[in-house]
Amino acid sequence: MPEYSLDQARDLIGGDRIPTGAIPAAWWITTDPDQLAAYDRWSADFDAHREQIEALAATIGRTADDAYFTVFGDRSVLTGFSVPREMTYWHEHPDHLPVPEGWRIDRKTDRLVPSRRTKADRESQANKDFAAVASIPNVRTYVSGLPNEVYIENRDMGGTVYGTQYRRGVACVMAFKGGDPDRTPERKRWDDTKVNTNVWHRQRISVLVALREDSERAKA
Repeated sequence: MPEYSLDQARDLIGGDRIPTGAIPAAWWITTDPDQLAAYDRWSADFDAHREQIEALAATIGRTADDAYFTVFGDRSVLTGFSVPREMTYWHEHPDHLPVPEGWRIDRKTDRLVPSRRTKADRESQANKDFAAVASIPNVRTYVSGLPNEVYIENRDMGGTVYGTQYRRGVACVMAFKGGDPDRTPERKRWDDTKVNTNVWHRQRISVLVALREDSERAKA
């Protein structure tokens, strides 16, 4: 199983693509051509889908950056758009902005969503347009060889499910988990049946930390 050195990992990832954010509990690298192609297909599909969401958002004075979506395993679902502050003003306020026709503010989530109160609402163009873009391409249905989630038991809280996150490098795809699979109660089955070790190669956390430190020094 390839365990890359600091220099090898830097060459595969690319100096300008070193992942930032919280340090994961575990991470992997693959250079498998099929996985790289799968990630690139997802990226292209996601970008195209984002353009469709952008077009829908424009009809209500929003942008794709205002969209909210929820991830369930390998499913990503659009749940609505952020509400402009002006839409929350009382009607007589000089800056009041009316809610777009066919839409409503969901008071539970505080998001703009298509109105579904009546049969006519449910059959409206707003609902049809929203439904057409509601299912968002999820990278986990493209890339394979790793489980989508790992369950880690917590002493007092029952347990936590950690999803797999992916990033593209120059010549690789990286995968990250916030939970260490070595801690799962199903560790052996997790390793033996869910990880394709011919494709995905687990790397040392110390290498990732060193990559970030080098990247931060280079930017200073």
